[in-house]
Amino acid sequence: MWTRRDLLFSGIVGGVSLGWSAVPEFFRARLSALEPPQEKPLPPGPADAVYRRSLVLDTLAAGSGPDFDPKAALAAGLSGAVCDLPIFPRNFPSAVAAFAEWNTAFGRQGSGFLKVERAADLARAKQEERFAVILGCQDAAILDSSTYSVNDYNLGNLRLFHALGLRVLQLTHNERNALGDSFREKTNTGLSRLGERVVEEMNTLGMLIDLSHCGDQTTLEAIRLSKRPCAFTHAGCRALYPTLRNKPDSLIRELADHGGTMGIYNMSLWLTEKPEATIDALLDHIDHVVRVAGIEHVGFGSDGPVLGVTLSAADELAGMQAYAKKNLGLPGAERIPQHVTVRALDSPRRLALLADGLARRGYKEDAIEKFLGGNFARVLREAVG
Repeated sequence: MWTRRDLLFSGIVGGVSLGWSAVPEFFRARLSALEPPQEKPLPPGPADAVYRRSLVLDTLAAGSGPDFDPKAALAAGLSGAVCDLPIFPRNFPSAVAAFAEWNTAFGRQGSGFLKVERAADLARAKQEERFAVILGCQDAAILDSSTYSVNDYNLGNLRLFHALGLRVLQLTHNERNALGDSFREKTNTGLSRLGERVVEEMNTLGMLIDLSHCGDQTTLEAIRLSKRPCAFTHAGCRALYPTLRNKPDSLIRELADHGGTMGIYNMSLWLTEKPEATIDALLDHIDHVVRVAGIEHVGFGSDGPVLGVTLSAADELAGMQAYAKKNLGLPGAERIPQHVTVRALDSPRRLALLADGLARRGYKEDAIEKFLGGNFARVLREAVG
């Protein structure tokens, strides 16, 4: 398994949605030169008061193991995050090792982390001034090779990971696995028989089903089969940017009709075709979800490290362009990108900036509070207990 340093940007390497994992050497060559960003205090904005009192959650922080400083995140106003296991490839032995490292951190005196096992732990973490960590994984391939026709080995592994703290599991990442098709496959055949059983078992155990990278049919079937709300923890709106990595209005409505929520990601290459990426591009996707599904069904999932991306814009772009050239024409790599993220949001203060942006667009305080974390907390409560 790669070290945490190798995987500091597995949000870019394996977790930034589509696949900077295709160019890991690029990032390994640059990680040794990286230093944490120096945050400058922001002047109070129009939503500062609601931001400070709210539960502020990043619904998918990729590439963050227990090596970041939770006090820095808390000082920036971030209450917690779904922390994707920083492993690549995502397989069973790597997952076991990652859980061991996280659970060691949780047990360390004064670590500043609080392991979220039920939704009530979110409020507890805020009260105790500890950073709430919701452990997640972006690929159910960690359940190992399918044995469903002969035994329940995969379901046993799911129960093991739940016992170790896993509370959010994405059914597929970029490639098809034993549970169903991803967004970039040639086929769109939906859940497998094993996938159906995993959805049912996740409902029984109390785990949130993440469908961000799943193909449309897999997404639809999982939402309809699940007896608990599901989530798109990090995605965009296909109506605003036409890539299969984003979700169509029909599935956004379906998710909302079943009580789920959608986190808009900070992946500007799939948010706008404009040559420059601004906060407005991301706010446009939030507005669109609100129009399609309502304010109760939207949040923010950065798809980057908790404390933000520290690569230069040029290095960030070079890595994603290398991926796009390798996969040009395939879903998610329809063209060579001109930018990767909204750079102003590559910081733990990202949700404060989005809250101010929403206030300037006329959103009231209760709506902003729902966006900042209230919606996701509700879904987690209904899915996890």
